[in-house]
Amino acid sequence: MKQHSQTAPYRFYLVFMLLACTGALIWQLWLPQLAEFYSIWGTAAGWQREIALWNVGLIASILYALAKHDVRWMKVLTFQSTVLCWALGTNHLFAFISSFSSGKWIHMLGVLEVMLLGGIWGTVVLVRYKNIR
Repeated sequence: MKQHSQTAPYRFYLVFMLLACTGALIWQLWLPQLAEFYSIWGTAAGWQREIALWNVGLIASILYALAKHDVRWMKVLTFQSTVLCWALGTNHLFAFISSFSSGKWIHMLGVLEVMLLGGIWGTVVLVRYKNIR
């Protein structure tokens, strides 16, 4: 039981990432037109489908890490997810700044949810709980 409680910060973060990746999978695969209306990037069904497929890979990896109950797997997936959050969030920040418009809420959401929540939370988990084995 001690091992389970020690991995809680990683598990909570990875569950958040699981939900975020699942949401991204759904809207990229089945609602790609949202990008046309609410982002500066427009619709590119092929690229959006490819992004959705990357999310399938992330979802499968996160589920595997959570099922293994092995902190080593959780640390790797937390690191990977944190790096992706910082990179994708920064991309949304540049998009938001380059065409400042309140109608382009996907970019605001990308900065808030992806970079600030996912990036900062993941960084805190990795730094604060790095000695958990």
